[in-house]
Amino acid sequence: MRRATTLATGALVLAITLSGCAGTGAPVQTPAASAYASAVASRLQSAVLAVTSASAAGDPTAALARLDELTAMLADARARGEVTGSRFDSITASLALVRADLEAAVAAQTDQKPGKTEKPGKGNSGKDR
Repeated sequence: MRRATTLATGALVLAITLSGCAGTGAPVQTPAASAYASAVASRLQSAVLAVTSASAAGDPTAALARLDELTAMLADARARGEVTGSRFDSITASLALVRADLEAAVAAQTDQKPGKTEKPGKGNSGKDR
């Protein structure tokens, strides 16, 4: 349960980071003058939702795949000048935190697979008596 809370918190931080950058509605002279255009913010927020949804569904492997897609979208937006350097750095830092939580969740799921959770000597049902 604690892991789910940590994942949700990380995803929330990422979502807030992205939503706070969607712009103020003021006219923009160039893409570099604003954090990024509303269309870019919308696409990135949709990708964040995909990460969050997969994580909430208990599928950290799928969430990592969605996170990879989000990371690529962000890099593309940065290369096109649609995301400022400081905003890119901020979002990338948030992505790294979420990635660490998701990778830990994948590792925890791997440890919970049948055969991994039995304690030595506890799997015997008394057949040797």
